[in-house]
Amino acid sequence: MRMRAVRTIFVASPLLLSLFVLSACMVGKSTYEDELRARQACQSTLKQCRQESRDIEAGLQDLQQRVEKEAGTNAALLEELATLQAEREENLRQVAMYQQELKEQETQISRVTDTYKNLIENLSQEIDEGKIRIDQSETRLKLNLVDKILFPSGSATLTSKGRVVLDKVGFALKDINDRRIMIEGHTDDVPLSPKLQKIYGSNWGLSALRATSVVRYLHEEAGIDPRLLGATGYSMYRPFRENDSSEGRQANRRIEIILTPLTPQEMQALHASQTQGEAPPSAPPPGNR
Repeated sequence: MRMRAVRTIFVASPLLLSLFVLSACMVGKSTYEDELRARQACQSTLKQCRQESRDIEAGLQDLQQRVEKEAGTNAALLEELATLQAEREENLRQVAMYQQELKEQETQISRVTDTYKNLIENLSQEIDEGKIRIDQSETRLKLNLVDKILFPSGSATLTSKGRVVLDKVGFALKDINDRRIMIEGHTDDVPLSPKLQKIYGSNWGLSALRATSVVRYLHEEAGIDPRLLGATGYSMYRPFRENDSSEGRQANRRIEIILTPLTPQEMQALHASQTQGEAPPSAPPPGNR
């Protein structure tokens, strides 16, 4: 009985072994296929990840290029902005400068107008008689005085009437401190007589001495600052009219008093001397005239 059992076991063993091997093969194949599918899935995922990585890299490069482009654009815009700001500041500076110049011009025009009105008021009689003419521009004022109202014929010595006229002129000009007052002497083209040539030399000398006489009177009698005064003679070379008639020659024999604005440099020098306490030269005492 025992021997039969043993034999049965041995007989059954090959069958069990075959079943075991078959079972093992079936489990191994299933696992292999799972692993294969997992590997394929992993490869697919890896491929997808690599593609996504390439896409991301391309996107990053594109973004970097856009950033660099925008950075260049921003730099250009910043440079343009800086240029515009500089131009704006320069424009504002010029506007302020022009406003200041306009203000100064308006002040000058106002002062010239006031001086003109004073001269018209003080010299109305002489103007009405045609002995004095006053011309006004925006910043310039000119008085044209015929020679006979100031000097005898062929002389550089002021008449009493001439002194009265210059007193009126001096009164209107005495407070001026921002203008040059130029006195110009003019003659006609008639040569001086031999007697007068011995005294003045020529029309040059006569015109210059007449201008100098007016300058000295305006300083010494009217008290005008001599630093503002100047005298020159033009003889017959700047005629007011043609010298082909007695009326024309009479118009050319004249004294012109011209007021022009001082330059900024001249104003600064004048102001500096006043600030330092330098008084303008005073008129000499009567005994030294």
